[in-house]
Amino acid sequence: MNIDTGLSVAVLRSCAVLVPVLLVGAFWVASSARVRGAAFLAMLWNFLALLLVNVVAVQNGWWSFGTTGTMWSSVPVDVVLGWSALWGALPILLARWVNVSVTVCVLIAADVLAMGSLRPLVTLERAWWWGELLAVAAALLPGVLLGTLTSNQRALRTRASMQVVLFGAVLVFGLPTVSFELANVLLASDSGWSTVGNRLAAGGGGVVDSLLLQLALVVVVIALRAVADFAVIGGGTPFPWDPPIRLVTTGPYAYVANPMQASAVVLLLILAGLFREPFLAGAALLAGAFGAGLATWHEKADLVTRFGPGWDDYRQSTRDWIPRWTPALIPSATLYASVTCDPCSTVGPWFARRRPVSLETAAAEDHPESLTRVRYEGAVTLTGTRAIAAALEHVSLGWAVLGWILRAPILGWFLQILVDAAGGAPRTVRVPD
Repeated sequence: MNIDTGLSVAVLRSCAVLVPVLLVGAFWVASSARVRGAAFLAMLWNFLALLLVNVVAVQNGWWSFGTTGTMWSSVPVDVVLGWSALWGALPILLARWVNVSVTVCVLIAADVLAMGSLRPLVTLERAWWWGELLAVAAALLPGVLLGTLTSNQRALRTRASMQVVLFGAVLVFGLPTVSFELANVLLASDSGWSTVGNRLAAGGGGVVDSLLLQLALVVVVIALRAVADFAVIGGGTPFPWDPPIRLVTTGPYAYVANPMQASAVVLLLILAGLFREPFLAGAALLAGAFGAGLATWHEKADLVTRFGPGWDDYRQSTRDWIPRWTPALIPSATLYASVTCDPCSTVGPWFARRRPVSLETAAAEDHPESLTRVRYEGAVTLTGTRAIAAALEHVSLGWAVLGWILRAPILGWFLQILVDAAGGAPRTVRVPD
């Protein structure tokens, strides 16, 4: 690379980063906190997705980058950051003045026209269209969708689910990737996803890795249950600028005040063990310190303002990180199970013997409706195996974890099918004379 070419690449690279960042910054200061939070989510989604799309594009020969420096898998990270600011944050920040769909169309058109003129920073090959289509489908459109739904407070379950995908990607992909790079630079190691993949393919780790992986799945289930209760019961999401509007004391929150933060820290520690990465363990300790310190201090005043005495009562009965064995302030509920149906007649007595907290058991025959399954009525209404799983939250932490696993996505549906096939299908209870 001659001097003129190197200078040209440096100028193009600087412009690809500074122009989008300055443009976004200009509209950032004029936006509300919620809009800025939504723009951040859209930008983060685009950053992770565009990073992966560019790696795929380089590996498939759709385009290449004629530069060095801050790179990951032959992709300039700073250029991707500028790209994600343009595609992620800008449409959300401009939505106050320009329809989002218009901004998206302009960005796609501008990207198509500009890509060919970025040589020698970016050299396009004949099949570069595939990379462009993948970038739009995986980064631009879903990122803007997440940002728009968050900004407008619409489609709560959709935006909560997308946040789970996004922050899950940060934990499972983003932070380990940074950890690998730090280990390579500071410890001169040979860390990376290929190294992990080769070790797992060779059967490395054995029983310890198997146990860690199973524990990780349990932690993920607990975190998902907490997110689901935030959305269904609290009417919000885990994102600080899109919080619940009602105090949540169900699910994991009946046992510990910070189940999602605790789950994230434990998951990082597990990943550190699976990947053999000390920097990932350091990230877990930093995340724990941040959650226990600055985050708790920052959120306290807001939570007191939003939830008043209810929040004070809740915090006096639960700890930040160490869970209780029995639930605290869990909303009252009733479990209706038939006393005349053989498969169901043992359900009520089983729970009664364990003295559940804030849970009453009643005969399904006494319900004003004609029930065909076991029913749980409390903060939510559930039937069948999900009703029994929800009732387990009222017993103790061990049974509650089992209940959250039984209600896990896909597994809960599959379990109900198995129970129905084994004789637990819906049936009309017989009302005694």
